[in-house]
Amino acid sequence: MSRAPLNYAAMPGFDPDTPVPGFYKMRLRSGARYVGVRIWYGAPLDPVTGEELDRSHRWQAHADGAYIDLERVWPQCAADRISDTEYAYLLSFGQWAEQHAPAVADPFQRVDPLQSPILF
Repeated sequence: MSRAPLNYAAMPGFDPDTPVPGFYKMRLRSGARYVGVRIWYGAPLDPVTGEELDRSHRWQAHADGAYIDLERVWPQCAADRISDTEYAYLLSFGQWAEQHAPAVADPFQRVDPLQSPILF
């Protein structure tokens, strides 16, 4: 069974080829937990220190606090824009899950309801 394609015609003024900076939420896999996605245009970040590098600016994305290819998340996440507060919550939930609920910690794995805590 395949998923229905996104209907961009129902979103007037939306161009799927041009990313919109901001905060979004999405699932990186069917049945997985939601992760916060941040999209921005700017200098790339050093993977070790997190400082901006002296390189040309480009569109970039973070999912669950880690770098992810922009093509992996855009335009799928465009329909679920969130506030920066909810983005911070999703990041903190992911960090909490690494220590306290390993069954839901990996955003690329399906959540097993028999092994995971109740998520509200």
